[in-house]
Amino acid sequence: MDNSPIIRFRLDREIAERAHRMAAERGLELPDIMRMMLTKAVRIGDFSIDREEPPNTAPPIDRSLGPYEPRYWADALAVLDAETALAVLHQAIADRTAWLDEGLTSKEPDLQRLEAIRNERDEACDLLESFDPRSADAVARILDRFSPDPAPDPKPEAKG
Repeated sequence: MDNSPIIRFRLDREIAERAHRMAAERGLELPDIMRMMLTKAVRIGDFSIDREEPPNTAPPIDRSLGPYEPRYWADALAVLDAETALAVLHQAIADRTAWLDEGLTSKEPDLQRLEAIRNERDEACDLLESFDPRSADAVARILDRFSPDPAPDPKPEAKG
C-alpha cells in the first residue's frame, strides 16, 4: 500500500455504528467494506446509490473474488484451501474405511479391490500424518488425489 492514498470523511454517528455492526456481522472491518464498494463501483462504472430500496434480485450464487484486491484475500484463500484439503482427506479415510467394512461383509469379497481400497486409505492416513497446511504442494496433492469426482457415486461396486 505504498502509493495508496488515505481517505478520511465524516459520517453521522448512527450510520457509522450501524455500518460497523453490518461489517462485523460479515466478519469484515468497515474500511474493507469501503474499499470493496469503491473497487466495485469503479469496475462497473456506477455507484448505484440512487435506489431507496435494495434490488429484489438475489445475488449471484457464484461470486468471484476477482474484483477484489488479491493482497487482501491471498492468505484467507490459502487457509481455506488447507481446510478443504484436510476435510477431503478425512472424508477419503472415512469413505474407504466404510467401503472396506462393506466389502469384507459381502458374500464374495473382491480381494483385489479391497486391497486397492486399503492401499488408498493407508495413503490418505500417511498424508494426514505428515500434512503441513502451510505447504501449497501438500494441499494441492491432497486435493488432486482425493477430491471427489463429479460422478454420481464414487463408491466401488460391491459384489455379492
